[in-house]
Amino acid sequence: MRGFKSLLLVSVVGLVIECWPGRSLAAGIDSAAAWVPQNAPAALVVKNPASLIEQWEKSPLRQAVANNPGFQAVLNNPGIKQADALVGLVEVHTKKDRWTLLKQALGGGLFVAALPQGEVVVIAEAQDGKVLRDVHEFLLGLAKLDAENKGQPDRVKSADYRGVTAWTFGGDEVHAIVENRLILVNKPELMKQIIDRIQDSHGGSLRDNPKFTAAEKATADHNLVLYLDLETLRALPNVQKGLEQSRQPLPILLLAGTITALQKAPWLAVGLSIEGSRVTGTLQTGEVAQWPEPLAFALAPGKDGALPPIHVPGTVFTASFYRNLRDFYAQKNELFPERTSGLIFFENMMGIFFTGRNFTEEVLAELEPYVRVVVAEQRYSPEIGTPAVQLPAMAVVFRMKNPKKFQPVVEEGFQKALGLINFVRGQDAKPGMILDRPVYKGVKYTLAYFNPDPDGDKEHADIRFNFSPVLACRDRDLILSTAEPLAKDILDALAEQEAAVQNVHKAVTTHLELLGTQIVRLLEVNKEALIAQNMAEKGHSRERAETELSQLLMVLRMLNEFRLTESFHNHSNRWDFQLELIKP
Repeated sequence: MRGFKSLLLVSVVGLVIECWPGRSLAAGIDSAAAWVPQNAPAALVVKNPASLIEQWEKSPLRQAVANNPGFQAVLNNPGIKQADALVGLVEVHTKKDRWTLLKQALGGGLFVAALPQGEVVVIAEAQDGKVLRDVHEFLLGLAKLDAENKGQPDRVKSADYRGVTAWTFGGDEVHAIVENRLILVNKPELMKQIIDRIQDSHGGSLRDNPKFTAAEKATADHNLVLYLDLETLRALPNVQKGLEQSRQPLPILLLAGTITALQKAPWLAVGLSIEGSRVTGTLQTGEVAQWPEPLAFALAPGKDGALPPIHVPGTVFTASFYRNLRDFYAQKNELFPERTSGLIFFENMMGIFFTGRNFTEEVLAELEPYVRVVVAEQRYSPEIGTPAVQLPAMAVVFRMKNPKKFQPVVEEGFQKALGLINFVRGQDAKPGMILDRPVYKGVKYTLAYFNPDPDGDKEHADIRFNFSPVLACRDRDLILSTAEPLAKDILDALAEQEAAVQNVHKAVTTHLELLGTQIVRLLEVNKEALIAQNMAEKGHSRERAETELSQLLMVLRMLNEFRLTESFHNHSNRWDFQLELIKP
């Protein structure tokens, strides 16, 4: 019994996790939805797994994963070892390697569905029904022989129902082979329902569910599809709790569309495809008939949308958002009825920095709904040296409606903030920042910097030298940067995209790009600091801390670039993403 279940587990997990897709799609497994009850709140469809298995078998990433210490620890699990030994016996019996067996026995497609009362059904379609039956007969014989050798009653039982023979190795597990499909369920009554549907071909199946049909259509171009019935799942206590916790200022500001869709959309679908070293995918929700007015700040009306993201040398992360900050803040009482300490502190600080001006109507209302964020690797001058902990620089770029009117207001607030920082540091007997007004390519900006330490260690400078805050205004663009070099790079980038910056990505409200190679570089230069932090926070030995960091770096080295866009069409929220992998 354990051997058979382990084999099924290895097969299913192998197909879902060890997939490496090709281009062609098989439609045959889609018809399995007609065998599943209509009320299934979750379903996973893998089309053409044979191609996925074949490419994963040849992929250099497979060897990299196999060599991972964490993965090796999983393989040492007694249950996994038992399953591996069982697969080895099947290989000897069939005279086929496991990859060929997977392709022939399960390579036509995989359909997994979960039902409301905890029932699960797995339908795997074989390329070769003879191989599937041969493996099944061999496993039956092994189970009978195992019971006989141990002097135990035969655990294998079978029963016929409407011309179909169903088998069990004990417990609630029941399976049957219908033509070239293996059906596995965890409740005997569910098997009867499925056989009834096969024999009668009546309606009321998942195939007849309009939500599943719409989700399937939205992800038709992908060869791995996950469907979720949000209306059913939202009734679960843990899901409700998670959605309630998401109603915090930062999640709402960044993910208003997604959170609203999860709260109101009827369904969600995720489609995934992999070609070579590229992973592409789509996450889409069903239509939200009426968008909540307080969250309209995240919707781009008509032909509007996010501006192109900004790219600079050493970019780690760049993002562009369409967010009406004035409308967001004006709705704070509706969005966040509970006055948190963080929100109260923020409002008090804004009141100080902007001299009692109405933060909604006299500050945020002066900004257009375009926000861009850039995170980049730092460059340090020889006079300062290199800090022992190298932090990336970060900048936020806004667009002003009335630059001449608003720039002095922001300048005053910026200098007040710097003054407050200097005051606090002075109380702690720490060096303060010096203000300057240099000019770069015709743009005068405000700079705050720390004087270099003439007696300091240039190779392990203090962490404060990561910061040289800048406020710069170029035409309608307002730049707030944590470091001067990044501010200059952004000014250069804005000048280069002078024409493009006037364009917008229509209907796109979020555009993100993340470079894995730069993240790896930042972690590597801060290796000693990260090891020390791991040892202090987790109490690990240096050896274990180094191992954990090495495992993380190994995974990140496989990630080249990640891109994601969020858009709205016909009252539907959609995320499109692309991940470029690096072959190890």
